[in-house]
Amino acid sequence: MAQGNWGILRNGNELIIQAGILERKIRMSDLVTSAVSVSGSEVAKDKGSGFSVSLWKASPNVMPMGISHTGQAGVEQSETIQDQTDALHLKTGKALVEQNVKWVDSLRVSGSSFRTIFDEYYVTVSAPYSEKKELIIRFRGSSQSGWQHLSAEVIYEIYQGFPAIRKKIRFHNNSAQWIKISHLVLDDIAVMTGVQTRTLLTPQERGVGSSIVAFSDKSFETGILVVNEIPSMLRTISDQGAAGYSSEYFEWVIGPSESFESEPVFMYAFSGKSYPTVSAVSTALDRCVEADFKRFLKKHVLLPFPSERTPAPLWCSWTNYAAGVNEGNMRQAAAIAERMGFKCFQIDAGWYDQGPGGGWAPSSRNPNLSNFPDLKSFGNYLHNKGMKLGLWVSVFRNEKQSDDLTAMPGAASLPLIRRSGGVGMSLASSWKDYYAQDLIYLHDTYGAVYFKQDLSNICYGDIAMGHDSRTLKESYLRGLRGLLAAQDKVHQSAPNVFLQLSHEIYWKTPGPPGDVAVLKHADSYHAAPNEYWGAGNRSKLVSTDWNYKPDSLSRALLKGAFRARNLLYKHRGLPLDRIEVFGAVTTNFNGSLSPKILDRQICSWMMGSPLSFSGDLTSLTDQNIAQYRLRFDAFARMQASYNIYAHFQYSGVPAPSDSDWHWWGKLNEQGHGVVVVLRGTDGLPSRKINIPWVAPHNRYRVRLSFSGRDLGFFTGKQLQQGRLELELPVLSQEVIELSEK
Repeated sequence: MAQGNWGILRNGNELIIQAGILERKIRMSDLVTSAVSVSGSEVAKDKGSGFSVSLWKASPNVMPMGISHTGQAGVEQSETIQDQTDALHLKTGKALVEQNVKWVDSLRVSGSSFRTIFDEYYVTVSAPYSEKKELIIRFRGSSQSGWQHLSAEVIYEIYQGFPAIRKKIRFHNNSAQWIKISHLVLDDIAVMTGVQTRTLLTPQERGVGSSIVAFSDKSFETGILVVNEIPSMLRTISDQGAAGYSSEYFEWVIGPSESFESEPVFMYAFSGKSYPTVSAVSTALDRCVEADFKRFLKKHVLLPFPSERTPAPLWCSWTNYAAGVNEGNMRQAAAIAERMGFKCFQIDAGWYDQGPGGGWAPSSRNPNLSNFPDLKSFGNYLHNKGMKLGLWVSVFRNEKQSDDLTAMPGAASLPLIRRSGGVGMSLASSWKDYYAQDLIYLHDTYGAVYFKQDLSNICYGDIAMGHDSRTLKESYLRGLRGLLAAQDKVHQSAPNVFLQLSHEIYWKTPGPPGDVAVLKHADSYHAAPNEYWGAGNRSKLVSTDWNYKPDSLSRALLKGAFRARNLLYKHRGLPLDRIEVFGAVTTNFNGSLSPKILDRQICSWMMGSPLSFSGDLTSLTDQNIAQYRLRFDAFARMQASYNIYAHFQYSGVPAPSDSDWHWWGKLNEQGHGVVVVLRGTDGLPSRKINIPWVAPHNRYRVRLSFSGRDLGFFTGKQLQQGRLELELPVLSQEVIELSEK
């Protein structure tokens, strides 16, 4: 834990927020942060004012109205494949959105203009609970500015024991004027010259910014993590550390008597020495991220995630089966999955009634009785085999026949979004509650406890009359908030249900990386992209007419394992047991899935947890099946003993590589658990394996899980110094178990 004081002090016109080693000084009159310091060293300050925003007025001054239903589609989707991953071909219609108001008299509130708009302020300090203190600075609009009935509340929060300062903003409109806000920067800071080294701790890909960015000195010894809790594409963190909403995708209408509350952003401080280890450099940044920062996220920010709720190891039917699932082939697969040691059996697309003319995209709460005449019986069959039932669902419904559109005829997004006989439903409307109740119904009726939620809709917007959004751009945040609120509703009514959100439903196909926002509501996030390395014909079961070379598929399986490790490592700022990488291919064509490759696959996914495996189970040999069972049982025992899935250490050891050695830890607070070691295509035959994350004065029993060797006892200091040496052939792996006895 960080050392220092935690408090909010007032000194004349200045407020001082102290959170351990992190201190922020704010000038009350105009909200300017004069300094942000870490351990006494200045690391950032405001560029002009504490936040910036653009204000607009509606002309005429009336509520913006949505559009009425037409049969014309705004977007037609069809599936395609690009670079070994799922993608969409889009045909955009001419559904233009013209509303009844225009937005005029725009005004930018920033820097020197702040005091011309807001001239009165009020300060409140409170302690909502013993470990949290809150500062509220409320500004009221100036009568001379014409915004006298607009107020802005800037809220800062600190948490005992953690060097974090969290911030959000609330706007209240008590005027008769319809107002729109846009270009909202919640924390308009700029880091100092000496701390401009950026490290992304969640990926920045496909136009979506990272949700956790570290700004530090070049030695990674001092700095701050800037964390943005805004979901998906709507988030930005600038190169200088300013955090807020994307101007391209965010705006919000605030009508008379209405309010808007932002998602929070926060900064988290770190300070310490960086020093060489036997194999790499241990930086203060890395040690902070893997330990105290993760503890803060889990305790104060993210959805609580008890270890007993994990569905791992999980098998998904999508690869090789595609939407061609039925009770016959799923019973056959389930019998094999039980032998392999899977704990959750997830049926992907195709189990439901698709309706007249419908493809696999529009889902339903009703089973396809031709393929699954008794889904409840199948769920009981899985339960008796010790497995949980998982189901795939989408946000598309059959346009001609669905319970949803019968009950709520206006629930589709407008302009219409069509895909294989279905239309996209609006999560920026009360349909989000209907959707949540559908999942609860499937849980109650068929015993489903895991839901994979899929397909892209929100990113195309919704401006239907009667829905929540008043502009198309506003619908992006409303839709994302609706999706996340639906997760909360399901958890409230069925707390044992495990909810996964895919990158596709969270924006587009392929979609965003995982972020902080999604894990505040969902149990796990299915990170982009979907990949099928080594699956052969990804939509067909293995057959004699396959024209693949086993060696080529073996190389692809190895590539898939390495890409999975890389993708998980890029998400290292988040709890990796809640990031799903699709998928670990369980397909063997003429020996392509060798014992060494199978072990490498399992080890790669164990950077997080064994989520999710997918492929033709009927293609596996008895040796494959027995080996999966052996490994899954071993990891299940270690999970029960040490809670290994919940941990990930990487400081002071090599980063992922498929040419040399690298390793990582999954050790609990006592230093007990596992260290996963991989050798690549090159590197020395033997290597000193340093384990920096143990207590130096403790004794540890060291066993090699894969080779079955007991190496006896080592002190923590010996393990830190690399006194443990392993010898491995190329492209081999070992799992080191550390225990008390």
